[in-house]
Amino acid sequence: MKKITVLIVTASLFTLPVLANTTTINITGKVVASPCSLSQEGALSVDLGQSLQAKDLETAGTGSTWVPFTLGLVSCPTGTTSVKATFSGTPDTSDATRLYKNSGTAGNIALELQDNKNTPLGNGSTLTGTIDTSHAYTYNLKARAFTAQGGTTPGTIASEVMVAFTYN
Repeated sequence: MKKITVLIVTASLFTLPVLANTTTINITGKVVASPCSLSQEGALSVDLGQSLQAKDLETAGTGSTWVPFTLGLVSCPTGTTSVKATFSGTPDTSDATRLYKNSGTAGNIALELQDNKNTPLGNGSTLTGTIDTSHAYTYNLKARAFTAQGGTTPGTIASEVMVAFTYN
């Protein structure tokens, strides 16, 4: 009988419910719109001209003639429906919301960037456009030299504005 009792006790250990922990695995991701291509290769250069006169920029609040240019996106994939451009650069201390600092040698001068609707495009500004049926979008922009305080002195004008694109 001893053997039978031992076997019964041993068998009951194997039939007890098994204790276990459970966990949930959450798997996430995001499908993003594919990027477009720029219509021009490399950096886009905008020449404000070589004959700006310091005497024309003596008065505070004056600027040079606007120089229009385009920033084009082409070959946008079918699933890409819109694009947001974010502009960034070193802001000018005279008006950090709309002017970029001149890194050239001319004094008391800054660079101003706008779209064709006269919207200022200072550091951190954005523009959103809808991709058209030809899978493209063109930003119509313009730039000029501008003096907030007047008294511009001769020298070079240079500024760099970066544009980051976000696609939807």
